[in-house]
Order: sequence, then C-alpha cells, then structure tokens
Amino acid sequence: MITGSLLLIIGIALVLILVFALAFMLLRALLFPIGQKDVELLEPLEVDGRSVAERLGLAVQYKTIADADQEQIDGEPFEGLHRLLETLYPQVHKKLKRELINEYSLLYTWKGKNKDLAPVMFISHLDVVPADESEGSDWTHPPFSGELADGFVWGRGTIDVKCGVIGALEAVSTLLKSGYKPERTIYLGFGHDEEVSGRHGAHAIADSLASRGVQLACLLDEGGIVTEGFLAGVDAPVALVGISEKGYLSLKLSVKTEGGHSSMPPEKTAIGLMSSSLAALEAQPFPAHLEIVQFLMAHLGKALPFAQRLVFANTWLFGGILKKRLGKSNSTNALMRTTTAPTIFNAGATENVLPPEAEAVVNFRIMPGDTLRSVYERVLKIVADERVEVKPFKSETLESDYGWNPTPVADAESAQYECLMLKIRETFPEALVAPYLVVGATDARHYAKICRNAFRFLPIILSKEELKGMHGVNERLSFENCARMVGFYTAFMKEMGDLPGDVDGMSQGDEVLQAEDQPDEDETVRVEKK
Repeated sequence: MITGSLLLIIGIALVLILVFALAFMLLRALLFPIGQKDVELLEPLEVDGRSVAERLGLAVQYKTIADADQEQIDGEPFEGLHRLLETLYPQVHKKLKRELINEYSLLYTWKGKNKDLAPVMFISHLDVVPADESEGSDWTHPPFSGELADGFVWGRGTIDVKCGVIGALEAVSTLLKSGYKPERTIYLGFGHDEEVSGRHGAHAIADSLASRGVQLACLLDEGGIVTEGFLAGVDAPVALVGISEKGYLSLKLSVKTEGGHSSMPPEKTAIGLMSSSLAALEAQPFPAHLEIVQFLMAHLGKALPFAQRLVFANTWLFGGILKKRLGKSNSTNALMRTTTAPTIFNAGATENVLPPEAEAVVNFRIMPGDTLRSVYERVLKIVADERVEVKPFKSETLESDYGWNPTPVADAESAQYECLMLKIRETFPEALVAPYLVVGATDARHYAKICRNAFRFLPIILSKEELKGMHGVNERLSFENCARMVGFYTAFMKEMGDLPGDVDGMSQGDEVLQAEDQPDEDETVRVEKK
C-alpha cells in the first residue's frame, strides 16, 4: 500500500518534471528565432522605373514560346529579341562576350580581373508560356502588347521571367557606364526553353561551361519573391530564397483487360482497377518531414505569435499536431513531403462498352531525401497488382529530360547566401528573409554539376492578386518593382563580383576557368549542343 509520504514524493517529482519540461520548451522557443541583421535602406540607385518598364515592354512583344521539339520552335521571335537586346544594351554587347547556344539561348561572359577567383552567374529565361489572345479573353491589355498603364507594364513574361533578363542586363549596363570592372568573371545565361524542360537551353549552357572546367561560386535564378500574407499571423512581407528544388517524376499506370458489353461486367473492370490504384496512392501519401518547414519558420521566428513559435520550436512534442495542421494547406503540405498528383486519366469511348484499356499519369514532386528510385518502388508496393503496369511517362528510364532527383541543398550559412540576404534586406528593409524549398522547377537545376550554391530569388514584391498573373491572366509588373529590381541586381552583382576568394569554399583541385580559356571579346560564337 502506498503511503501518504510516498504519494507526496511522487507528486512533487511529477510537478518538478512538468516544470522542467515547461522551462525547456520555453527556452527552446526563446532561442528558436534565427536573428536577422538590422540594415539601412540601400542607398538608392537613380533608376527610372518607367524607363525600365518600357524596355521590358518591348521584350514582351516578342512571342518567344518554346517547344520540346527544337525543330518546331518559331525562331523569328527569339532572333528578334536577340536583336532588341543588342539595340537596348550596346555597351553590354561591346564589352562582354556573347555566345549563341543551340540557336536561341544566350551566354554572356564578363571577364574578371582575377582569373583565380571562381566565377558567379545570373540566369533567367527568354521563353514564356502561351496566353489567350482572343478578343473574349480576360486580359485587360493584350498579353503580348507590353503596354504601360496604371503604373504597370502588362504582358506575358513581365513576371515570368523576362524581367530577370532585362534586370540583369540593366545592371551590367549600369556598372559598365560607371567604369566598374569585376574581380571575378560574371556570366549571364538566358535559356530559351525553360518552360518545356530547359534541355536545349540551360542544360546546354551548363554543359558548355563544364567542358571549359568552370566551377561557379554562386548562381542566382528565379524562384522565390517577396510576398505578403505568406503565413497567418505574420504581418511582415517575406522574401523567400530557394536553396533547393524538388525532383520530378511522372509515372504512367496502364491496365489491359478483355473489355466487353457493359451489361455483363466482370468483378473488376479496367476503370475499376485503375481507380483502385489511384485511390490507394492518394490514401497513402508519402511521409511528412518537418525539417524544412521548421528551418524556414526559424528565420521568421520573431514575427511569429509566441504560441506558434513555441510549437515550431518543440516539434519533439508537437510534431504530430503540426504535420496534421500543415498538411491541410496545399502550400505547406508540399513543403513537407513528396506529393502525389494524378493528372491524366484515359479510358472508354462509348457508354455501353467496357473499355479494354485504362491509362493514368501520376505526377510526383520529390522531396530531398527521396529519389526517383525510392518513389518508383513505393508506387509499385502500394499498387501491388500485376494487372497494373507502372513505368516512366515519356521516357524509358526514371532519370531523363522528364524526370530528375531533387537538387543539392545550397549552403544557407555561406558567405554568398549572407551577401544575398543582406542585399535583399537592404532593398526590402521591411521584409524578413527565409530560405525555402522550391516546389516547382527552374533552370538552376541544370547547373548542379558546376555550382554547389545555386539560389533562387527574383527581387520583386508581389501581392496575391499580382501573383495570380504568373502563367495566368493579366500578368504585369509595377514601375516601382522595375526600379527596385535593377537596384538590387546592380548592388548584388557588384558585391558578388568583388567577393573575396577565401569565401568560395572550393576544395583544392577544383578547377576555375582561366581567362585565356574564355572566348575573345567582340566576337559572337555559336555553340551547338544536341
């Protein structure tokens, strides 16, 4: 029988454990935020945002739509855009080396003074997605007009992502006019087929640089932006910097049966078998992992309500609750797991005939930690039916132009990231900066073999309404964004061009492109990479 004194001791012990646990949780919450340096507004560069918008508008007028089949591309708009860029930025084309890669992509080389320093690179893409040009479309201004109205430049590509092309060229032009010469070599790479895989554009540019022994210290591509209302309870704008991006895989599921008349169906029809397989895949999602979300939230910690900070700082206790809650949001769910999305279903043609075949395509966006192989094997295990064939869609192998593993994770503690974060804070002092996982695909993935620190950030601030224009209707960019974008690119490009050599983190034996290995200036080179 338990005595009263023993009960008292147990009670005191329990209270002490609870007090210790509470103190531990509170301490973790207090230490959770990753501090962000206080900065002053970047000394404003005299940039006429409307003038930049006019030049961007001219670029928008070229309907540069790519095709997965290189032979099917209408080359005239791309060639017209090339000529426009030469006209708009004569100093750039006089002082930098320009190369044509696979007819339509552009690679510019700005030689640095110190051949021993690893180069840096700024990339974007020339192609855009199609847009509805019919009279009945919902576009306020025609999608390829590049019109300036109501403080915006309107049209397809103003956000995704001809603004990155114009912004980088504006920065180089500005620096050239000031007499600046970088210590490091600076590359500009503009692919022409990012929207349809980047195979002939960015991939070919990266191959060309790799063949010369180039290893980049840093690369900047599109990806995150500065956005408002990113997270409930956080009022400050958030600048999201992609430090990795998900992998990609589409699998085709196929079923073949005898078919027949609908009046005498078998126990399982082709459509039934396929539906069961898809339902099983959706019912058994990939496991959720909180590491990336927790890392992101740590950078926003001081702006989080204390209750949220307490929860994110103590995932050892609240992890299960967090996974359930975050899993209810499409955006945060995609940051936690490899996602499963059936996107195509084909079966049947007549209402009273059992189709002998059924096909479906399921798209997976692969989380770091998973691989093409692990995703494929998990799908086979879940489907677990010999009557359902599972194979890669559009290719014979898992890894191809249509399937790739997650990219390496850039170092968020590197000098290059610190420099990027500082320039973002100086340009957007009201914003918090946080590294995150890009759930879509960018051209940056093609440079993984020559760059360990690829960052994905577009220096513009967009409202939720403006963000809808990306791949949608009424894509537009404000004059203010045009000005701040050029100011950011100019400051960051100069900072990276002069970054000391001892911060590269390159191991002994890593090759750096020597100046004599680069093409001579004032000469256009054509490079074909099939």
